[in-house]
Amino acid sequence: MKNAVIVVGSHYVGKSKTINLYVKPKLGLSQRAHKFERNGLHGFILSQSFEEAERDVDYVLEQYGQYDLLVLACRPANETPSDLIEATKKLKKAGFNVYTVSIRHHDNEEYYDGKANEVLASLDEK
Repeated sequence: MKNAVIVVGSHYVGKSKTINLYVKPKLGLSQRAHKFERNGLHGFILSQSFEEAERDVDYVLEQYGQYDLLVLACRPANETPSDLIEATKKLKKAGFNVYTVSIRHHDNEEYYDGKANEVLASLDEK
């Protein structure tokens, strides 16, 4: 089982915030950590979106495709630039089940905590 969760949202809506402040602590990680274990599986997290990091999808798969679990960030397909469609297609081709968790700007911190729970639930999908 290989699962990839892509946290999707426009620029500055809280993708990195959700990952760094809510997902990582739930996985027992510090904000700067990237590697984790969950249910005996090895995972890797990149909180900066493909677009912001100017990170190539092929490079990410080459570097991190051996992990069982991935948490990534991306802008929505209807924005320019967006690597969401390419990332989804290439992750599936590499054998990952791909899940998306959509983020929008919210003033309530519980919103981001709930989105982090969605990320974790997606990691656990079978």
